[in-house]
Amino acid sequence: MSKKELTADQEQLARFAKALGHPIRIAILEMLANQSCCYHGDMSEILPIAKSTLSQHLNELKDAGLMEDERHNKKEEAE
Repeated sequence: MSKKELTADQEQLARFAKALGHPIRIAILEMLANQSCCYHGDMSEILPIAKSTLSQHLNELKDAGLMEDERHNKKEEAE
């Protein structure tokens, strides 16, 4: 019997499961679901974790495709 490769759907589902495997990430997704945008600084004031830890959790969610990162530089924000 030969080994079968994992399907893309299986790999994506595993990324989702990993990303959803921490309660802080669930809290982040709930925050995002309740507003149109959210800034890293705002979240770090609400969630009981350090900013660096928050960044790691946000990266996990982005890598899994569960959220998008939209950055604006200061010039764009001023316009």
